[in-house]
Amino acid sequence: MESNNIKNIISTFFEKKASKNTQFLFRKWFRLDEYHAEKDKSMEELWENSPSVISTQTLEDFSKIKTHILDETQTKPVYSLFRRIITYAAVIIFFIATSVYLTYQFAVPAQLEYTQLSVSYGESKKIALTDGSLVTVNAGSILIYPKSFTADTRTVFLTGEANFSVAKNPDKPFIVKTKYLDIKALGTKFNVQSYPNANYTKVTLVEGSVKVNMELEKSKSYILKPNNQLTYSHQDSNIAIVDVDAAKVASWEEGYLIFQGVTFDEIANTLERKYNIIVNYDGRKLNQQSYYVKFNPDESIEEVMNILCLLITKSSYKIEGKTIYLYIDN
Repeated sequence: MESNNIKNIISTFFEKKASKNTQFLFRKWFRLDEYHAEKDKSMEELWENSPSVISTQTLEDFSKIKTHILDETQTKPVYSLFRRIITYAAVIIFFIATSVYLTYQFAVPAQLEYTQLSVSYGESKKIALTDGSLVTVNAGSILIYPKSFTADTRTVFLTGEANFSVAKNPDKPFIVKTKYLDIKALGTKFNVQSYPNANYTKVTLVEGSVKVNMELEKSKSYILKPNNQLTYSHQDSNIAIVDVDAAKVASWEEGYLIFQGVTFDEIANTLERKYNIIVNYDGRKLNQQSYYVKFNPDESIEEVMNILCLLITKSSYKIEGKTIYLYIDN
């Protein structure tokens, strides 16, 4: 099949010109390993050519599609057999959320015009907002922000991960809205992790002070101090606040990967985003313990896997293209 034909098939699907039966067949075809490189190239081209400016009537629908995505992706645990399918699904979700569903209309302040910053796997981007705040957005993330802060608050919308260095303005609080939490600050540095396929949302304060509110229960709020990390569980809505080294949590901006008491799922997801790879493994065996490990900016994926295999008893791996297979001997 020629690349142009593949691109036309994918374009037709995202433009919603296909019937329900055709959409079903498309999903089945898209998950197959055939024409893997051509599919990736077509998705990248469509992504690059998608509009980057969205209207003032898009954010609520963006929230709705995130809710729909989360409801569908959190129903069952995902193990190695399904990780390639889920990775493709994540690409589709990423494209839809930023290129299709963000075109629907709803009511938001009419005087504001929003821009989206979408960051692909394997990279991160830093931007300066018009108020002087600096934001570094991690791989696989989307940040939506006003072209200018003319409202009573400086509100931005995040799915994924970002480091925020907020310019002080007591008259206009800076608010980061995620699916489950709102983070309010005046002038401070903090990290927010809110990936759609994660089981939690995390807020880690580097310096200053932030107030965190739950989306579902507006009356509940938490004030964080430096080195506090608030974790909200998507599964049971529990809140936990612990002390961490906040500078290490935010150190991915300099290329470091530092994991402090995390599951292997979190490590694998992070590696996939940073190195733009797929990691196949049996989560039932690997998620039974917590991991503490640090990787330097210049370490290759091979060096990272060698270190992980030292930590995991009787483990080995092989790399085929952009896919890593991690094996555990019984």
